[in-house]
This record gives sequence, structure tokens and C-alpha cells, in this order.
Amino acid sequence: MQEEADKLKDIADGGVRTKLVALGITSAINEAELNDVASAPKNVILVEGFNRLAEVEDQLRKTASCSGQ
Repeated sequence: MQEEADKLKDIADGGVRTKLVALGITSAINEAELNDVASAPKNVILVEGFNRLAEVEDQLRKTASCSGQ
């Protein structure tokens, strides 16, 4: 997964507007890995379980929006 994220970050460094958002579901995730994958730590969203996804829906939309960069 890290290799793919690095490729996308390289594209972004080339002037293409790219934002990588990492969504971690459950406490069993590796938050450090999510921070490595996301284009910035502010683009990491954590949620306790799939049943709680609706609670972060607005946050996810705002984070994923290019206008919010």
C-alpha cells in the first residue's frame, strides 16, 4: 500500500493537484501507516467501526474536497 501511495505523492509533486485521504476503521488500525499514506496528517480520519461511518461523513467530504486544501 505504501508503494502505491508514494507513486500518487510523486504525481502530486509534479504539479497535479492530488490529495490522499486515509480512513481508518476500528482501533485495530496502524495510525502511523495511515499518516504515511495520507498526503498530510490532517487527511487521516479515524472511526471506531463501520457502524459509525455516518458520523464522519461530513468530515470525509470536507477532507476529500480539493477546495478545502
